Amino acid sequence: MEPDWKFRIGDESAQYSVPPEDIRLPLEAAVAKLREATEASRAAALVLGEEIRVASSAGYGLGWVLEASSLSSADVERVLRGEALF
Repeated sequence: MEPDWKFRIGDESAQYSVPPEDIRLPLEAAVAKLREATEASRAAALVLGEEIRVASSAGYGLGWVLEASSLSSADVERVLRGEALF
């Protein structure tokens, strides 16, 4: 893999090379898709956290919450302390 920058200090011909569209555009699209998925996942984690707290405050035990949420006990305990899953 070639570096993006080719230069020496004081080099007047230093240049930044941008990959051609057939390389750059699919990468940029994949990055955008991952960003959207990450944002959706964070939003879903906030909703899940709130629902876990509601179920717990309604008196449903940790065992049921663990089974229903498919989370680890450490994650459920974090949520119950008010911490975010992300």
